[in-house]
Amino acid sequence: MMLSFIVLLGVQLQYSIELFHITESDFDESVTRSLYQVNKILEEEEMLFYINEAYGKETADMTLDSDTFPLVSIGTLSTVQQRAEKETIARRKVMFTELAMRWFNQAPRKTLRERIDVSHVEELLERELHNNKVETPFKIVFIDFEGDVFSSDSVFSLSDSLINTKGYYSQMLFNGDYSHRVNFMRVWFPEKRRYILQSIAPINFFSVVSILMLFSVLVSAIVLMIRQRRLTESKTDFMHNLTHELKTPISSISLASQMLSDDSVAKSDKMRKHLTSVISDETKRLSFQVEKVLQISLLENESSIMNFKPVDINQMVTSVVENFGIKVLGSKGSIESALEAQKCVAEVDELHFSNIVYNLLDNAVKYSKDGEPIRLKVRTWNKNERKNTISLSIEDNGIGISSDQISKIFDKFHRVPTGNIHKVRGFGLGLAYVKKMVIKHKGKITVESTPSVGTKFEITIPLKH
Repeated sequence: MMLSFIVLLGVQLQYSIELFHITESDFDESVTRSLYQVNKILEEEEMLFYINEAYGKETADMTLDSDTFPLVSIGTLSTVQQRAEKETIARRKVMFTELAMRWFNQAPRKTLRERIDVSHVEELLERELHNNKVETPFKIVFIDFEGDVFSSDSVFSLSDSLINTKGYYSQMLFNGDYSHRVNFMRVWFPEKRRYILQSIAPINFFSVVSILMLFSVLVSAIVLMIRQRRLTESKTDFMHNLTHELKTPISSISLASQMLSDDSVAKSDKMRKHLTSVISDETKRLSFQVEKVLQISLLENESSIMNFKPVDINQMVTSVVENFGIKVLGSKGSIESALEAQKCVAEVDELHFSNIVYNLLDNAVKYSKDGEPIRLKVRTWNKNERKNTISLSIEDNGIGISSDQISKIFDKFHRVPTGNIHKVRGFGLGLAYVKKMVIKHKGKITVESTPSVGTKFEITIPLKH
């Protein structure tokens, strides 16, 4: 996919470059055609000037076309008329020959300033460029046979750096003169590159958009594959842990049952009570592990049924803390409650919200430091002045979470590395379940953690949905 995208990008880039060159070539051809036409018009106007000067005002508006000189068949005239017409044609031929000689002799001797009107030439060129679909500003400099350089822009015409720079278009003026004295007109287009880029911008825009869309699809596919691979690895890890966690209680129950049913083993009341207790405890443990596994279906099911009702959060937290406190005290730790929320009745699913608190407390115990008493703090408060939300935080003094792991702890099957995969039991579902339930309650959860110092989870939910 990446190789195909790179090839496509290269082809598109080459296409854009070729399109620019083709458009530039069309521009050059249009300008050259316009300059040639301007020179042709100047020669025709100069010829009409000499005709007008020689034959009077009536020829001032003369144009060189078939309407000015209609073709008449001499065979349609009478003999006398034919003779008169031939004499007239002969006289006019002599007159036009004299006129042509005067034009050819006098015009080349004049300077270019005398032969042209700069503003008129600019108007002619602008008109011809428009006819050839070229709409961009230009600068003209005229250079006559004596080296005189002039323009309508005196600053531009006196700038040697501009006059000698490349990128201009040149047209020899009055190239019908028999003289070796040549005159030039040079034209610059200061915004040529910008004009060409603007002309091909629509095509390039859609090309860039298409490439960006393909690139986004490519990146999305790569990210999806990476996530899928991580998920596969996590599921493999999950299956290993699941096998280990389920095998231990099953083995204990099986062994205790065999001892109870084996008549060859002497069993006192104390022994029977101990084996029964083992079976009971391991059964509860097995049931708890199965319940954890069933959380997967709850996480996958977006339409899971939630039973929301008004619940006193302070009271519910107190109940969970009292039940969990036994486990903390058994580890020679302590748990502190600071229930400061004044408005504490919220619409929650009591079962799932109590599970949120239990999971966070259970994680704090799991990831506690070896040889150091557990210190837990549970706090509730109203976060804003309107008191339309309630916040709950659970803080511990455990091993903490590194910054590179914080963004992953809510992923399914993800377990924070502890150096020993079986030291901390679980399937990596607890925090994924917690975040899912917080979202179901239209709340948000944040984490603050410092390695070797502790972790703080903070949950904020609205009091009413």
